[in-house]
Amino acid sequence: MSNEWKDIEIGAEIDVQKIMEQIRERIAQKRKAGVYTDEGIAELCDARIMQYAEEAEIDSVLLERLRSPDNSWNISPSYVIMTHRSGVSAKTIVWIKKLVRPFIRLYTDHIIGRQAQINLYFAHLVHNLVREVTRQQISHDALTARIERLEREKDFLEHRVKTFESMAIIRDQTPNGSP
Repeated sequence: MSNEWKDIEIGAEIDVQKIMEQIRERIAQKRKAGVYTDEGIAELCDARIMQYAEEAEIDSVLLERLRSPDNSWNISPSYVIMTHRSGVSAKTIVWIKKLVRPFIRLYTDHIIGRQAQINLYFAHLVHNLVREVTRQQISHDALTARIERLEREKDFLEHRVKTFESMAIIRDQTPNGSP
């Protein structure tokens, strides 16, 4: 991130409202300037994703895993067999689980693998949709500002035309303006 976020400490209590306010201020400044880079759009996407997660009350640890590039959030058919018990019964339970595991995996691995692919696809799809919606919002805002500017110019020109018409009528009505 840039130096603008230096007042946020890692590991400290994160004030999401403060961060969102800073982001909104930067967005307003960039909208006025009409400047958006790919990095700026990515920041806006991240801000929207964070805002959606906050509204959905997603656990912050899960959110960080969802946003990590290694896809550590996704399910995997490989898992560790263990128990919370201790002693001989624990070793017996782990041994039985390891004995049964290959038979269970015959039925579950393809389902879990397919679900992992679907999860990854939807995560990619949602991220790209948020990015595209952000780009469209920026484009919409720029077009809205341009329309407002053109309407002001049109109103000014209409007023100017009316002024010239009234000046022409007055000039035609004066004695030295008549032919």
